[in-house]
Order: sequence, then structure tokens, then C-alpha cells
Amino acid sequence: MKFLTFALPLFPIALTISLFAGQTELEDEPLSLRDLESLVKVTAQPFEMDDTAAMLCSPPGNRVENPHEPKYPEKAFCNVYVSPGAKNVMLSGKGTYPVGSLVVKSKLASADDQTPDLFTVMQKMPAGYDEQHGDWKYLIVDGSTFKQLAAGRIDSCQSCHDQYSDTDYVTRLYLKKKTSAK
Repeated sequence: MKFLTFALPLFPIALTISLFAGQTELEDEPLSLRDLESLVKVTAQPFEMDDTAAMLCSPPGNRVENPHEPKYPEKAFCNVYVSPGAKNVMLSGKGTYPVGSLVVKSKLASADDQTPDLFTVMQKMPAGYDEQHGDWKYLIVDGSTFKQLAAGRIDSCQSCHDQYSDTDYVTRLYLKKKTSAK
């Protein structure tokens, strides 16, 4: 068995997420957010999420009907991290992520926030887990309690990530530099 755990600095409480390599079905296994420093941060600074993405990257019971009326008065931001084995695919946008790859998004209420409100996680599963959606498992984790709010084949995650099938269902918008209008 192979375990991957990562911890958040400044957080005494941790959600334990164990990844068991070699198993064919991981859907009911817990995932662990212990050490983001063991992951590769791919965003240089917090990325400003658009309203729709901010709405969809939230627990199902907390979604607002209108994506232009977000939970927060200001835009949501995120930092994105990947497991080391996923770095080259993420940065190049080419290839398929290896089984066990993690993409972790920490969602922030403002660009200055240090404490995530929420984590959304993509975990690459073995072939056959969900072939229609790239064999990705999705998790939504509360940023303050580390309680897992949703896990598995989450419809809102799939519907958003399906448009990124060319990059193995992973968006890379946060890697592109935003240009300001002049």
C-alpha cells in the first residue's frame, strides 16, 4: 500500500486522506489534507475565480441559484496544488495524469485570505472508475472543519470539467496570465 498525506500549515486539525495505490475502487476511501507543502503549487498568487466556477466549486446544499450572487460580496479566489507526479502534465497541458494524481484547489474568500473556506480535490482513479469523465473522483472538503462534504462522481464537478477533456478533464485557466484592460 502506498499512502500520501499532506498537512496545512496553520491548521491543527487535519482531514486524513489515504490513497491506496493498486486498488481498483477507491470511492469510499477517505482523502487527507495534511501537508500542502508536499504538493506543487501551480498558482503564483491567488487566482480570481469567475462567478460560475465559484458557485459550482461549493457544497451542493450551499449553491445559490444565480451564479452572479456569490456567497461572498467579493469574488472568490483559489490556489491550486498538484501532486509531484502530476506537475509535468499540468504545466504542459499534454498527456494523461497518472493514477493517484491529485489536483487540490483551496478556495479563498479574498486574495488576502490565508485560511481556505473550502477545498475541492480531484483524484485520478484507476481506469474504469468513471471512463465517461476521465476516471476522476471529486471531493469537497470544508476549510475550517476539514469535514468531507461530498465525494465521488459529483455531477457539478463533472459537468464543468467535461469541457476540458483535451487536457484530461483538468482546467488550466489559473495558469494563464490575466491581462488588464487599458
